[in-house]
Amino acid sequence: MKKSFKILSFALSMIMLLGSATLFASCGEKDPADTTTPVVGDTTPAAVDTTEAPVTEILPASIEQKFDDYTFKILLVSRSTRPPKDLVFEDNGTILDKAVYERNTKLEENNGVIIEATQHIDSKNYAANAAIIQQMYISNEPLHDMTVCHAYSIAPYVTAGYLYDMESLDSINFENPWWDKTFNDGVRIADSIFFTSGDISLHVNDYMYCVIFNKDLYKTRITDGTDVYKLVEEGKWTLDELSRLCSQVKEDLNADDVMDSNDLYGLMTWCDELYASIQAAGERVAKVNDEGFVEFTLQNERVYAIVDKFSTIEQSDWCINFQTMTGGVTWPNVFSNGQAMFFMSLFNEISRFRDMDSNYGILPNPRYDENQTEWYSTFSAGLANFTAMPFVQEDAERTGAIMELMGYYSSKTTVPAYYTKTLEGEKIRDEESKFCLDIIFGNKFVDVGHYYKIAGLNTDMYNYVYNGKFGSFASLVQGKLRSAELTVKNLNKSIEKLKEQYE
Repeated sequence: MKKSFKILSFALSMIMLLGSATLFASCGEKDPADTTTPVVGDTTPAAVDTTEAPVTEILPASIEQKFDDYTFKILLVSRSTRPPKDLVFEDNGTILDKAVYERNTKLEENNGVIIEATQHIDSKNYAANAAIIQQMYISNEPLHDMTVCHAYSIAPYVTAGYLYDMESLDSINFENPWWDKTFNDGVRIADSIFFTSGDISLHVNDYMYCVIFNKDLYKTRITDGTDVYKLVEEGKWTLDELSRLCSQVKEDLNADDVMDSNDLYGLMTWCDELYASIQAAGERVAKVNDEGFVEFTLQNERVYAIVDKFSTIEQSDWCINFQTMTGGVTWPNVFSNGQAMFFMSLFNEISRFRDMDSNYGILPNPRYDENQTEWYSTFSAGLANFTAMPFVQEDAERTGAIMELMGYYSSKTTVPAYYTKTLEGEKIRDEESKFCLDIIFGNKFVDVGHYYKIAGLNTDMYNYVYNGKFGSFASLVQGKLRSAELTVKNLNKSIEKLKEQYE
């Protein structure tokens, strides 16, 4: 097995303490209650100390560590042409850019770390750009300490051996609050974590699925008094309710007897929403089971029922899929022109509509039905980027320690800037939508089988919608079952084998 370039002994400071949130977190205990027995006959109540003990902030173990102006090199490979700009200071005066400057300054002044990011943002050549990680492995050159890389590119690099098992490092503690515990628990296979997410990067959160709706159009078209925010609050925001509301909005605006992008619809969607609807119902291609290994889970009757319901929506005359529509109007304009009441989209896309005349609101993706008691929010694996360490490292523990620092400082700078200012200030126009953010970002759902593209089902599911292969999903899954189970078996064995190099 190929060994890492100059991997030093695991001797840097061990990360301690605990946490699970994505923003600030703290812990502390009050002083024990006063148990002094009052003097007999004294009617004066015993004094009660109501002073709370000071809150102790969780800090990375490397918070005092100095790195002598070490240049920490980050490789960003994104398939999205509009990724969040949280890695490089661009001096553009935006709130997020100022936060990037503040974080990088703290790293440099407090710990002697200089951030240097190389960005490859390309919707077509992302796979070739990601191959830099493979080239590092082949040449045994530590060109980049860390990568934030497209999900579909980074996952195959795990079994190829191109990535480092960050769970093996003493200098990273994934229980710290700046790491996304839900994500890490969902991708931890055989007690190994090869890619992660958290405050260190916004490149997962920015691609969360959501539903944008035109409030002005809704007000004029939905006249039965239905409050869609109330539906969300009561857990009644379901695919059936989405269908009921959208079915009331359809019009041939140019009276040409052809329903295309020139007309009015209750709903605009796209092919990836099949993934989103399955995952919003709490189902997925595969999961990490209680034994810590991947298990194929797509073959069940509830999944088939979810797909049938989504397929009915897709085929309705009040729904338009912007990836298959005709008529010549671009999909952003369909919504900004007021031609779609609801739009099943991504958080990243909301900024396109900041200047539209109509008011809009933001909702989580609907539940499958009212029997579902939890919200499950997911993100586009086709566009999101995961954080990882290339296997070839000059000093893996140093990289882990700096990643801890970067995550901690980001939780104080770029994350608040993103949520408080960018989202609430630049994307959200109404107070009602704000509670929906807690649902969208606070109930993250992980589908490890989707990221590893088990049996090519991610492509099959996309084509199922794009090509209109409705009604055959159960047969599709059954036809891929043997391949999927073999893929899962080999994935588990490969990751177990990779553990040997860290022993």
